[in-house]
Amino acid sequence: MIANNKNMAQNIKRNFFYNLLLQVSKVLFPLVTAPYIARVLDPEGVGIANFANTYSSYFALFAVLGIPLYGIREIAKKQNDLKASEEFVSQMISIELFSTLLVSIFYFLSVYLIDQLNENATLFLFAGIALYITPFKVEWFFSGREEFGYITFRSLAIKIICVLLLFVFVRTKDDILNYILLGVFATIANEMWNYIKLYKMGIRPHIQFKGCAQHLRAVLLLFASSVAISIYVMLDTLMLGFQSSYQEVGYYNSAMHVIKALLPVATSLSVVALPRVSTYIHKGDTDKVNELMNKSLGIVSFLAFPLTIGIIMVSPSFVPLFFGSQFYGSILPIQIASVLLLSIGLNNLNGIQVLISVGKDRQFLYSVLGGAIANFLLNLYLIPRFGAAGAAFSSVYAETQILIVNEYFVRRYTSVRLTNFSDMCKATVGAVCFIPICSSIGMVVTDWIFISVCVIVCTLFYATSQYVLKNSTFNMVYSLVMDKILRR
Repeated sequence: MIANNKNMAQNIKRNFFYNLLLQVSKVLFPLVTAPYIARVLDPEGVGIANFANTYSSYFALFAVLGIPLYGIREIAKKQNDLKASEEFVSQMISIELFSTLLVSIFYFLSVYLIDQLNENATLFLFAGIALYITPFKVEWFFSGREEFGYITFRSLAIKIICVLLLFVFVRTKDDILNYILLGVFATIANEMWNYIKLYKMGIRPHIQFKGCAQHLRAVLLLFASSVAISIYVMLDTLMLGFQSSYQEVGYYNSAMHVIKALLPVATSLSVVALPRVSTYIHKGDTDKVNELMNKSLGIVSFLAFPLTIGIIMVSPSFVPLFFGSQFYGSILPIQIASVLLLSIGLNNLNGIQVLISVGKDRQFLYSVLGGAIANFLLNLYLIPRFGAAGAAFSSVYAETQILIVNEYFVRRYTSVRLTNFSDMCKATVGAVCFIPICSSIGMVVTDWIFISVCVIVCTLFYATSQYVLKNSTFNMVYSLVMDKILRR
């Protein structure tokens, strides 16, 4: 029993390391691509490209339904049964195939019937190619089996290829279509690799509508939650495009590009922990669930607090240097949206790791739907008046509201209790100290020197402070990293 617990702990640590590596790559790659794209396409070009991708992504949500979250949860229960896994994968593909064919009709009709879309019909039609890939996406299968080493290696390889292709095929303002097609290529390449992996495992996905009905209720509940989530994740871009200008879309998406690049770092453990939490709950091991959840709280706090404060302090210097002088309009949206790193990170604990894992899909839907409605109503008022900054504030408010409601549902319907507030307070104290540190540095140096010195000094200070304050999360992360280094 002790040996099994030790192996489980090692697996979680290993998967966390792999996923953290993957998420760090999502930060590093944009450091290369984002400033290049911003300067080549300018704010309006960035706005049009992101608007087209976001619009097609909305329809993809209706095609994918709630299968990714549902798939992770169910595959975690079938890890040792390849036959049952093959049957389940086939059923999910069959459901998505039907939904995709239906959704794609509405997508292409909308492109031709809505004048604003028809003006750039070519861009929207090619962006819609990704819709046809939706039925065959099986990333959730490997997440459910906790194969994060494979996921990390595959993703990094394709990212490197796409970066090289970006510099070759996107060189002027007229290459917006090439930029969109690179996203489509990445999607296709990832799934082709996934299917090669499936076949090597002995799994042969096929069309199988028999048995699909038993999954529909859970899939549709999670689908409703996914749609609601997308309202405050992606609707901002659409409402800016229709209510404001493509330039404001460019400002907002450049800001959110930075936040989304950093967000996976703050949420890396939730991806790893979801299948494990599902397994513990399936076995009725409440103590293990609470232990894992409180470790997750410590890690989210340890990562999210310094990232949030750090972004707020360096954004005025970072934005014009990183994106170009045309993107001053992105500074305030980035500062406001930085709070999402903390709120979404905490939300993933209560919402995805707990409510979804214990089967409280309906409660999760209620909280997300409430946040989506709040986001929509706030956007109607704030976007015409404040543009990208208004959209960012709406998202922060919506996510905070969802956080509060999720916490209420967790306490009411589950025995899970987050109690690791000691580490959270220690992380907060260390991060808040960034304000006087960065302010002092800004009085001496500017530009990239200011940013570099702030990052180095604040990182060293934060690590030292967490060591002195005896933050258990810092000790765990430190031992994990050192263990990997020593092994190599």
